[in-house]
Amino acid sequence: MSFTVDGVTWNMPCKIEREAKMTASEISGMMLDKNYFNDVLGTFMVYDVTIVVPAGHETEYSALYEVLTDPVDAHMFVLPYNQGVITLMARVNTVSDELWRQIRGVNVWRKIKFTVTANHPSKEHSFDEAIRRGVSPMPDMEYEPQIGEVYRRTADGWEKLELVNGDDVAY
Repeated sequence: MSFTVDGVTWNMPCKIEREAKMTASEISGMMLDKNYFNDVLGTFMVYDVTIVVPAGHETEYSALYEVLTDPVDAHMFVLPYNQGVITLMARVNTVSDELWRQIRGVNVWRKIKFTVTANHPSKEHSFDEAIRRGVSPMPDMEYEPQIGEVYRRTADGWEKLELVNGDDVAY
């Protein structure tokens, strides 16, 4: 089995496990009517890869270890997904291994495992899909809406409504 990291394909015997995490936003939770409001941001993929380094491929493994432990914000991974592959910009959470023994001055490592978590959702609802599901849409803006502001969705996008304070109106 193979996988790709930053454009380099690694052909090593490995076991690949995946987990799809449907991540909820911070406003998710129990409502006063005892129903759970689940505001799902998207599905984030997590992969655990366990590698077997065949004898004679220790140098290749050392190169992969250096790539995986490079302290960068993300790597581009191409990993198996259903009957094809998925490309993820993802962070490496952990890399673990165990020094088994030395053979003629060469370190032999085993129990090699690393965990990859996507930096972006691989599945998320579009604006129209969210509205069809009854989710309150939030304005897509370069600044954050403030509490008390009101917006209206138009064909041209979001527009802020200027509301008059009822306390200042004489009746």
